[in-house]
Amino acid sequence: MRVLIDLDATPAPAPESARPVPWRTFRVAIAAAVLLLLGAAAAPAKARVFPRVADTGGRSSLAALLTPSTLYTVHAGKTEQDGVEVVARALTPGAPSWRAPASNLSVTETFTLTRIGSVLVISGQVSMAVLDATTGKERWPTTEWSGLKVAGNRVLLGESDGSDTVRLADVETGRILWTRKGQVTAATLDASGRNLVMIDDSGNVRVRSAATGRVLATGSFNQSPEQEGVQAVRVIGDRVYVLVPNSVTAYTLPGLTPAWPVPALVGMPTEATACGELLCVLGGWGITALDPATGAKRWSVPGVTDYTDGVARAPDGRIMTLDPRTGQVIAKLGRGQVTGGLMLRAGAARTEVADLRAGRTYGVLPGVLPYACTAAGDFVACPDNGGTAVWQVSRTGS
Repeated sequence: MRVLIDLDATPAPAPESARPVPWRTFRVAIAAAVLLLLGAAAAPAKARVFPRVADTGGRSSLAALLTPSTLYTVHAGKTEQDGVEVVARALTPGAPSWRAPASNLSVTETFTLTRIGSVLVISGQVSMAVLDATTGKERWPTTEWSGLKVAGNRVLLGESDGSDTVRLADVETGRILWTRKGQVTAATLDASGRNLVMIDDSGNVRVRSAATGRVLATGSFNQSPEQEGVQAVRVIGDRVYVLVPNSVTAYTLPGLTPAWPVPALVGMPTEATACGELLCVLGGWGITALDPATGAKRWSVPGVTDYTDGVARAPDGRIMTLDPRTGQVIAKLGRGQVTGGLMLRAGAARTEVADLRAGRTYGVLPGVLPYACTAAGDFVACPDNGGTAVWQVSRTGS
């Protein structure tokens, strides 16, 4: 048998064997892979941009009120004689949407918008309008009265001729509940809605029954709240707190009997508010918590200029949360605006929206700063070039 050998054929390649990888090369490869993974994990997620859902079309706002369904704004009329125009912009299906003139309100006033029951109250320094919050129609005429003062769901009406007569009316209907002689500089309805605390120019105080107008107690604070002696008078719960330089005095309602053995010493008090079960008083140097039963000091924190619902602000704008029982700082949140359980921080040409307590960032509002922004429901409203704009936000992580 003959065996043919092809001298021109290329021999079959030898089986390829795996080459050993030097240990140094292996370590470098592993390190590179780890760095790649870490880099991918550390790369910041793109912030969610919340959608802008309403605005005033560049029209300047004299006042604005955001609710969970509607943006209410006040704008100057075409002429001074036109007064102002009030606009409701719907943010959710079926929400109010209307425009209404209010010629009795002057553009020179500073306005406050308040939603009380079924009405929208537009209050200025000397005038007021009460509109149906759903339709924008005037609920009842206010032009025949002067010195109107809202107290809870009631409104005090003064005579336009300046006579010493005061009437209390239901704010939704304008129905007169009672008429009494006297003058009123300030008035507050207590939390029960039964006691109306009224103060005149001389610092005299009367507690009247909100239902009948009957005088329940009288007293004197010697100075009016507008003068230097009395810094402020606040009704919290069933107590009246009078803030004068360097002390706070408490009286019980409705009898105006002293609640504490002696006034509580607080340096230059300017404001008082409830903080948990205690009374928090803001003063010239910080915040002081008092026992409302005795006036004894429970804790104090220096360098606080504002306090609401456990959130304190320092003079430089830093925000912190405090334990209302002890005054201990729970968290330092930096600078920004707190509203509706959100922490709004200024970023690069935008506002960052974060959870107030957890600090988790939800998203951003482009092109605005957080100052004077307000939140209600799923919306945040902010000043925008003189007007007002609204964004729909989601309270879940971005």
